[in-house]
Amino acid sequence: MLAAVAVLQPQTPASAQTGVDAGDQLLLVKVRQAGLWEMPAGTWAETRGASPKVREVGAAIMVDHGRLDVMTRQLAAKLHVALPAEPSAEQMGWLNELQNAPTPQDFDRIFANRLRAAHGQVFSVIAQVRAGTRNPEIRAYATVANQAVLRHMTLLESTGFVDFSALPQANVASSAAPAGAALDLRTGDVLTGALLILLVGGATLLGVRYVKSGRLRGGRLRPNSGETHG
Repeated sequence: MLAAVAVLQPQTPASAQTGVDAGDQLLLVKVRQAGLWEMPAGTWAETRGASPKVREVGAAIMVDHGRLDVMTRQLAAKLHVALPAEPSAEQMGWLNELQNAPTPQDFDRIFANRLRAAHGQVFSVIAQVRAGTRNPEIRAYATVANQAVLRHMTLLESTGFVDFSALPQANVASSAAPAGAALDLRTGDVLTGALLILLVGGATLLGVRYVKSGRLRGGRLRPNSGETHG
């Protein structure tokens, strides 16, 4: 039985469990890139925000991204992943927009909406990598990053300035997932389970037959307790 199960069980190379693929690298780059513009944006919000809530949220985002950035750079160095050193051109445009906000109230609105939209983008990347990465360190890192980004999205929404109608709609596939996909049941897993059921069922049937044949070879069957003898 064990030999048959071992044959059907899919084999996964050790390198596939500990290596770094393109998705893992993308996650580290995206989180680092986000921090490069959100840390200064959070610092500005703490000092320039008109709303006390915006100032509070800005300080929290700045501190969280500072800690996450340290973790990102340490893991990237360990896994030999190159990271960006400055914000992208698009992010520089967002920082310029914040810096040139006409009024403190405009600053609050731009801050909340720009950062909420950006967090939504990196949130989807984190979720995809966390769901499929083979690297245990990336898996743990993605869990921490996911919690931080979700917290920031909630904080930004709590300011009351987020325009949800301006956010991109979720792009969820409408086609049904394959059977067993939610439980990650692969073909090998299904075959293994089927084989185990057959083997256990066959062993049970043989055991019943053996017991019956043993009783028959021992002589006539015992009478029922209520049967009388002449």
